[in-house]
Amino acid sequence: MSTSKAPVTSKDVAKLAGVSQSTVSRVFVEGSSVAEKTKQKVYEAAKALNYRPNAFARSLTTNESKLIGLVFPDADYPIHMKTLQQISIELQKHGYSAVLIPWQVSDQDGHSIPNIFRYRVDGVIAASATFNTELYEECEEFNIPVVQYARVVEGTKSSFVVSDNYSAGQIAARCFYESQAKKVVYLTGEVPTITNSERSVGFCDEFTELSGNRPEIIEANYDYLGAIPAIREMLNTDSKPDAVFCATDNLAMAAMDIARFEFGLNIPQDLQVIGFDDIPQAKWHSYKLTTFKQDFNRLAKEAVKILVDQIKEGDMSRVKLMVPVTLVERDTTLKAK
Repeated sequence: MSTSKAPVTSKDVAKLAGVSQSTVSRVFVEGSSVAEKTKQKVYEAAKALNYRPNAFARSLTTNESKLIGLVFPDADYPIHMKTLQQISIELQKHGYSAVLIPWQVSDQDGHSIPNIFRYRVDGVIAASATFNTELYEECEEFNIPVVQYARVVEGTKSSFVVSDNYSAGQIAARCFYESQAKKVVYLTGEVPTITNSERSVGFCDEFTELSGNRPEIIEANYDYLGAIPAIREMLNTDSKPDAVFCATDNLAMAAMDIARFEFGLNIPQDLQVIGFDDIPQAKWHSYKLTTFKQDFNRLAKEAVKILVDQIKEGDMSRVKLMVPVTLVERDTTLKAK
């Protein structure tokens, strides 16, 4: 009967290197004061024994876990998976690791996040529109900095890095106006966010100023299937829109599919569509969707930089940063007339 080998500990390394256990611990703490010759002895002993320092034990000594909590909804949504990878890469450059914090469905609150503090994170990057405002307040109370990524939840005071949503709305409005659209709609989801509101206001104000007609705002669901009833209702009237600006590409694709396959509408001749996010499916031949592309590389870099600065400096002052977006024109909009 074989017995499992006992794990190598810092005591074993200290014994082989001829130093104290506390010296071994200090060697593996970044920035600690240990003579170079002593460090080399410890490193050689650790290598010989195949020793790996315990990150959690080290965090108890330094009061830092080097972990950043990432709160993202719908991880299967294409841009979110790519964004998680980009943020993780940026965090690694600064010596931090990412831990994905579950975003769960609750019968009482709709969506919730389990006790975030059990993860012992040094900071949080949140891209969830339903991240409970109480959790932001708790993070603030315990001096855990939070940076909101791509979305800003109403009623929160945390720093944020977002795309320039107001300008995106203006650009979409001008695109529809120049192609002589008459009745336009902003199709959105049911969760209120400042970022979505900015996009809506920019779109409605600009189109109203240009044409004298104020766009209608229709609230659906961010989920493809969940949005279909509201889209059907929108198109099943004599005064149906001839152009729709959608809060996400998911909504835009749902609108296109229902318009084409249930109502026999031609896109863009009968209905122009603009999305937001430029997910990979937007390029597919079945959609070729005109949409807004966000600079996720820069958003990730800026979010991580702000968070790391706040962790190191202990300055919780709110930072607000907006990053420009780009309209990618494909086949779901008409050319200016």
